[in-house]
Amino acid sequence: MLNRYRAAFAVPGTVEFSAAGFLARVSLAVYPIAIVLIISGRTHSYGFAGVVSGCYVVGGAIGNPIAAVLVDKLGQHRVLPWFLIAHLVSTGVFGALVTVHAPLWTLVAPAVLMGVTMLNIGALVRARWSHIWPGDGPQRSTGYSVESTLDEVIFVVGPLIATLLAIHTHALVTLGLTLALLTAGTLWLATLRSTEPPVRSRAVGERHDFALRYPGMAMITWCMVFMGAVFGSLEVTMIAFCGQHGQRASAGWVVASFAAGSAVSAVVYGGRHWQSSLLRRFVISAVLVGVMPFLLFAATSVGVLALCAAVIGLGISPTLISAFSLVDSIVPANSLTEGLTWIGTGLSVGYGLGAAVVGGIADEHGARMAFWVPVGCALASAAFALLLAARLRAAVADAPAVPVS
Repeated sequence: MLNRYRAAFAVPGTVEFSAAGFLARVSLAVYPIAIVLIISGRTHSYGFAGVVSGCYVVGGAIGNPIAAVLVDKLGQHRVLPWFLIAHLVSTGVFGALVTVHAPLWTLVAPAVLMGVTMLNIGALVRARWSHIWPGDGPQRSTGYSVESTLDEVIFVVGPLIATLLAIHTHALVTLGLTLALLTAGTLWLATLRSTEPPVRSRAVGERHDFALRYPGMAMITWCMVFMGAVFGSLEVTMIAFCGQHGQRASAGWVVASFAAGSAVSAVVYGGRHWQSSLLRRFVISAVLVGVMPFLLFAATSVGVLALCAAVIGLGISPTLISAFSLVDSIVPANSLTEGLTWIGTGLSVGYGLGAAVVGGIADEHGARMAFWVPVGCALASAAFALLLAARLRAAVADAPAVPVS
């Protein structure tokens, strides 16, 4: 297993861009739960807190595809600084409004802008792995597994940081620390030109074929939408469950347990040599994710909920890693960042909708009834994975990238 990871990092610069991406992505785990905790602490309601958190994530779904097209056209080093500046401004406005106890409705617009200006750093880093290790070799798959593992480490550490700071310090402390890490990681990544995918110029008059026009991309994106809805609804519901059981401070490590399970499976997945086809691995893992959320109804205490969340999390990374690899095999290199971004966009849209819907249910009927939202979304995600298999029929990895007319 270790030899596969050493081989993936054999190219100079891989450690640096992976580390820079890690720093920049910590904010992904801190922002949503911090927003929920900050606003619910002020209003004693999870409904509006979930709506604002959802607005931030949906904002990312709007901005990410636009930014990805710009990155494919102009290059990462040109786009990263401008989006960072815009994000710093919008987050500063959000923090100022929270500080002065402005009306709650005023938080919606800056929350959306925070999401719009938050670049999908994970897609940019994975595009670098694809550039360094082209083709369908094991090093690229291992690189994707490394990033998924780091994602889950982020979602273990991030909620703990967010919970600790949001409950025990001023809101600006949470936002300030997050912005500092985001700024450091983003600027570092922008300076790493040697591993940046080159901009592939198009001939005069040649049109841009958007990634969603390639066979299978729409199905993968819909699958990610419902998987994102599982994440968003499950996170808000677990926070509500802890609060309704008098253990609000435990919300961070309960959410972290879900990410910890996913991190374990990411390490194992990346260290194995798989004989089955990429599409088959994606469908099997997606179906497992579809049925495992039923374990939530076994939760009788916060401790049992954390255990159930960890088990559910085991299916997440294999699904996401194989999804990224599928996209890599479907879209051409000059649209790869956009293609990889659609996975994050789908997750963001689903997360926002799931978080927005489930908060009110948890308030009115309790967290246990709200568990039906992540369960239903997980089943829908599995259904789209099965539809994808029926759509492609053959191994997508061996098919030429030809846009759908």
